This record gives sequence, structure tokens and C-alpha cells, in this order.
Amino acid sequence: MATLAVTRSLFIGTTSRRAANVGRTVQKACFSTNNSENYDKKGVGAKLWDKYSFSGQSRRIDMGERLFRAAQERASNPTWYSSGMLGREFRPRHAVLTMHLWFLHRRLVVDKVDPSFCLMIQEELFDILWHDTKVRIRAEGCAELTINKHLKDVQQYTFQHLTHYDHCFTELMDKPKERFQTLGGLVWRHLLLQDEEAPDDLIKRLAHYIDYQHNNICSDLPDEYFHQGRIAWGDMPDFSGIKDNTGKLLDDIPDHPDDVLPSGWLKAMADNGDSYYWKPESMHSQWERPV
Repeated sequence: MATLAVTRSLFIGTTSRRAANVGRTVQKACFSTNNSENYDKKGVGAKLWDKYSFSGQSRRIDMGERLFRAAQERASNPTWYSSGMLGREFRPRHAVLTMHLWFLHRRLVVDKVDPSFCLMIQEELFDILWHDTKVRIRAEGCAELTINKHLKDVQQYTFQHLTHYDHCFTELMDKPKERFQTLGGLVWRHLLLQDEEAPDDLIKRLAHYIDYQHNNICSDLPDEYFHQGRIAWGDMPDFSGIKDNTGKLLDDIPDHPDDVLPSGWLKAMADNGDSYYWKPESMHSQWERPV
């Protein structure tokens, strides 16, 4: 517990020193690639076809939508907001969604099958995210004239969140102990919103999940599955038996009824912020909550 307490304080200091530079570097960081040496292996004509042809655009949009829906479905698991002890408000939910989008972003960065096309998918993925974010902001009841202002605020802390993960898995990739400690600080800052009462036990479990999921998506997921948008996330974190910072076993927290849907159903939002429900398997959608 002492180690994580130190990590929290160190992380706050490091973050404050970097905060002034975040706005100038976020866009470059999110679309940067570690596979630039592979980018030009594809001919100019093929790249232009991918970017401007109807089939190329359709393929790019379809792939972006599949990846986004995979992250969205994982982030909507009610366990995060019950026994996982994350808040049900806008910002913690957004942090869980963007965390899973970051895993997919990292896989796109390291892709060796079609790097140039993956760069386009990254851009598509973020376009989908910002559209979805505007819809969710609207659903919070914000005045329409303030939507773009709120979106800019969300973009700022989202990019900061993502660049912190980038730092962990680039600068600290060969330093597992330091990386894990830093991940603990990131969990506390971005997922738990600097909650001083957050159990170190919970922070460690979430940090382990991020470490595992990065390896799962970037290394273990077969290319064939990934390029079909078939994302195997694996198991959710085990949140059973969490102890507080005094060593007391915490009671299990049941899933919130509003977060639980019948098997196969997902909750989505129309552009005006109204909720609807749909079943991907049958492509059936309805305004009424399924029972």
C-alpha cells in the first residue's frame, strides 16, 4: 500500500510539470505510428484507392465502427460500475471507453499487415469517438450552444489520458516494475478521479488489467480476427474480495439495475441524446427498454 501511495504523489508531480505541453502534442501523439518504416511500402495508387474510392471508404468506416462498438460494448459492462467501484457519471464512463479505444489504437499503431490503412482507421476511430461524445454530452442535458465547448474540455482530458498510457508502454516498456507503479497512478487519476479513499487493492487490479489487455490486444489477438473487427477482450478483472486500505474486506456491490440488459442487447443513443436499444445479432432496435 505504501508503494502505491508514493506512486500517487509522484504521478501528480510529474503530471503537473507536463500539463502545459499536453495541448500542443496530443493530436500528434494519438496519430503517431511506430511503424512509419512500413508505411511507404504500399504504392501511392493503392493508398489513394484506400482513401478516396467508395470501397476503400466503406471498408474504413466499417472497420472503425466495428472497433468502436467492441470498445463500447466492453466499457458498458455493468461490473465496472458496481464491484469495480468506478463512478456511473459521465467522466468515469468516458475514461473506461477511451481506455479500451486506446488498446485498439495501439494495435493499429503496431500493425504490420496494412500500416497505411490502419493509420486511416485511427482517424476514423477518433471521428466516431468525438461524434459519440457529443451525443453523450447532449444526453447530459447541456445547452446546445455549449456542446462544442464541453467537447473541447473532454478532448483535452481524453488526449492527456491517452498520452499517459503511450508514455507507459513506450518509455517504460522494458521497466515492468516502474511501468506498473505508473499505471497505478494513471488508474487513480483517470479512472478513479483521484479519489483519496480508493483502495490500493482495486488500483492494483485495474493496473494489472491494463497491462494484460495491452499484451492481449497488441500481441496475442490474431491479425485475421483484428482486421475483421473481432475483438476478444478476455476476462473482466476479478473484483471479488477487495479490501480497503486498512485491510477490511469490502462488501460486494450489486450491478445497478439501469446498467443491466437482457443478453445480447446494447444501449445506444440517437443524435439528439435519446436512448434506444438494439440487438446486433438481429439488427433489431427499439426505443423501449427490453425486458
